[in-house]
Amino acid sequence: MALMTSMREKMHVVLWILLALFLLSMTIGGLVGGANIIDQLFGNINPQTTIASINGEMISPERFNNLVTQQLSNLRNTGQSINDFQIKRARDQAWESLLQDVLVSQEVQRMKISASDDEVIYHLENNPPPFLQQNPSFQTDGTFDWDKYRQALANPESNEWTPIEAFMKNTFIPNFKLQKILDESIIITQNDILDEFIRRNLEFTVTGINISSQMANADKPTNEEINSEYESTRDDFSHDELRSIKFVSWKKEPSSYDSSEAKLLVDDILKRAQKGENFPELANKYSMDPGNQGTQGGDLGWFKKGRMVKPFEDVAFNASKNQIVGPVLSNFGYHVIHIRDSKVTETGEKEILASHILIKIEISPTTLSNIKRDATLFNYDAQDDGFEQAVSDHALNVGQHEKLDEGAISISGVGALRSAVRYAFNNDLHSVSGILENDNYYAVCSLDSIIPPGFKSLDEVRPRIENKLSQEKSKSAALEEANNLLIQVSSDDLSLETLMKIKKELKGFIKEKKRLNQGFSGVGRSNFVNGALLSASPGQILGPLETNQGYALLEIVSISEIDSTELEVQRDQIRQSIFSRKQNQYFQAWIENLKDNSDIIDNRKYYF
Repeated sequence: MALMTSMREKMHVVLWILLALFLLSMTIGGLVGGANIIDQLFGNINPQTTIASINGEMISPERFNNLVTQQLSNLRNTGQSINDFQIKRARDQAWESLLQDVLVSQEVQRMKISASDDEVIYHLENNPPPFLQQNPSFQTDGTFDWDKYRQALANPESNEWTPIEAFMKNTFIPNFKLQKILDESIIITQNDILDEFIRRNLEFTVTGINISSQMANADKPTNEEINSEYESTRDDFSHDELRSIKFVSWKKEPSSYDSSEAKLLVDDILKRAQKGENFPELANKYSMDPGNQGTQGGDLGWFKKGRMVKPFEDVAFNASKNQIVGPVLSNFGYHVIHIRDSKVTETGEKEILASHILIKIEISPTTLSNIKRDATLFNYDAQDDGFEQAVSDHALNVGQHEKLDEGAISISGVGALRSAVRYAFNNDLHSVSGILENDNYYAVCSLDSIIPPGFKSLDEVRPRIENKLSQEKSKSAALEEANNLLIQVSSDDLSLETLMKIKKELKGFIKEKKRLNQGFSGVGRSNFVNGALLSASPGQILGPLETNQGYALLEIVSISEIDSTELEVQRDQIRQSIFSRKQNQYFQAWIENLKDNSDIIDNRKYYF
């Protein structure tokens, strides 16, 4: 009672503080759409205006979306189609690019790295950034032309260099200087160069035995071992809140009307072609084959059996020269085929030269509208009467996706449908979504259950644990077998070649000659193997050495000599190669350390 009295006495103070904050909010941000001063004062980030905060630097949705648009534009320029998976990947790449750019920029500011006007001039004249070197205006036959570039630099037409100079001063040169500071940590020794030369040039003649983990005779994990592993690694199986949905879907597929329309069109084209109309012109006008592109005349070139789909092949190889046949229905659509020539090869196989016209059975706007109408009618009923009742009234099949996590993008049976995941995490139990869609389906969802954060059950993760323990047991068994073989070789004074003749079940290779950057049969390129071979001598037996497949025993037969003259020829190139590799490794490690020690708030889940 005393506590309540105290709260009542202090309430007027709280109200006055809130009012003051509200008025301050309007003063700073404006009455409509103004800044949330309470969020700012208490360190909260408003997801409506900020998609991310990186060490206090606010990132707007527009800035992030511009990067995503650029990523998608690059994909389109390579001819790739854009789907939900491509969009997800573009967003992930944009996020990583954004993090790196912001963190680098913040480090440049923290270290007070700047650029003078003289440095801008020097770099423009001697070290132009890649986007200038790749500009077609400054290239000749695909190569950067210094004369063209310097002529343009010396004769500006207006102020076109002004934004470039600003970029050089504020971004390019400071980042260049920062990279030089990081590069000071790179140390390349003479041994590094020698080892790399050996990897690239020396030939090792080796006999080896591969002991595969898959072939090792290992016991299966027991229930006690599985239970123990689960208890000791339980934190690895934690999960955030999960949500399950029910849904009904309507596939966007052609109707019988669409099929009939395609058949009428292909029948008309067939008649016109058989009456003598120019086949290549008909193909260029009507064919929906992506490989035709309106210029190929439907030409398929020469082909044997096995290259085309079976319905097409069955008709084409039974037709005569100069015959026009069809329509042939395949999973691609309807084909009209012109057999232009045929021959029998030296091996006795028949080849034909043909062209075709492909008419796809595509969904019409009318059909698509009818499908969406069905989804809309269901959605109205589900909103009014409930999801389950609407399913019963419309006699529809219900799909289910259990235990969605917030980062998922796909729904079972429907494919990529990120909007369904967002619906699930932004709505209440048993609510009904609007009409959601991807390239292939319309869908309406209902939130079926909410599972609070916790741990996956043993039943859920048993296959994963069992597989992990089986691999560990198999690898341990392979190591034991390799050690036993090594003991036998040593005690009986045997070569590996002789041992393989005695134990014919052993797998391996005899006197194989390879460079270390190539890898040996069944061993591949293994750092363990390369490290051992770099310090080995002819006659040595090495092992057991870990490989991707298990373990290996290796016997060095011979090693080619180091050509000191060739070493000097390659020295600078090898040094540069090692430097580039280490530069990338050091930079990535530096960036990851910045990420680990930064205050990053990610609000992307509120947008996508």
